[in-house]
Amino acid sequence: MPNKESNIKNLKSEIDRLQDEISKIEGEEKKKQKSVKTLFRWQSFSRAYTKRGTKWFLYTFLLVATIILILLFVREFFIIAPVLALAFVAYILATVPPDVIGNEITTHGVNTGGHTYIWDELDDFWIVEKGSFTTLYVDTFVQWPRRLIILINKHDQEKVKELLARYIPYRELPKTTWLDSVADLLSSGFHKLTS
Repeated sequence: MPNKESNIKNLKSEIDRLQDEISKIEGEEKKKQKSVKTLFRWQSFSRAYTKRGTKWFLYTFLLVATIILILLFVREFFIIAPVLALAFVAYILATVPPDVIGNEITTHGVNTGGHTYIWDELDDFWIVEKGSFTTLYVDTFVQWPRRLIILINKHDQEKVKELLARYIPYRELPKTTWLDSVADLLSSGFHKLTS
């Protein structure tokens, strides 16, 4: 019996010692964890938006009508539905103004539109000025979205570039695919036509 009691006392003292060590280790880990600090914060529209005039709507309608007539003539009835869907999306994007969202760069990553992307999820970035908009593009490693597109104020461009360059690489020349090139060509051609 006395041997059992001494073993229990030894085990209790060992448990107390281990609990003290665990508490010390947890305290050190809490000290090591850095708090999230906001480095820069701004608000912007959720997407680029330009108010369209009646001329733009007229040309868009004529273009869609012409495409549909051609598709009817060549009996491609199934392609008419996607053309109408794209026309509807273009109409909605041209008439509904975007929301204003909050964006921030923190010590842990980028927050935009209520979503947080940590630095390990971000690949590289570049900034493009097109028309009256300055746009920040950030490629990601996550499945969706593969690229963040965030509007920034022109006078904040250097500050944003400096802060992001501390954590991820900056590209002087933007990444473009053939799809980006075609979209720019169509956009500039349509803009010239409607102006």
